[in-house]
Amino acid sequence: MADRPLGVTVICVLGFLGAILGIVGGVALFGLGGFLPIPIASGVLWIVGVLVLIISIVSLIPLIWLWQMKKLGWTVTIALQVLSIVFSLVLMNWLGIVIPLIIVVYLWLKKDLFK
Repeated sequence: MADRPLGVTVICVLGFLGAILGIVGGVALFGLGGFLPIPIASGVLWIVGVLVLIISIVSLIPLIWLWQMKKLGWTVTIALQVLSIVFSLVLMNWLGIVIPLIIVVYLWLKKDLFK
């Protein structure tokens, strides 16, 4: 879409890269779980790998909607970023508050562009 703002493109590209890294990491953890001689550690790695893989794949859906400038993509992204801010507040992760907050404010300012 030619009228996609540069900021939305940057958010999507970084999100796609993060999802790809998550998929690779999830597969690596899943695969690594099969090589450990300790059954409990192996099982934990396998479960974490599967969870990371599922979350990474599912995270692609709102990114695609955001890339297409769909209102649903805007809504889901805002909701996920606000959730991220809440979790970061609980964990006192200040960088984890700043970046999602910037994304929320930016997308809020561009909300009229999403159809």
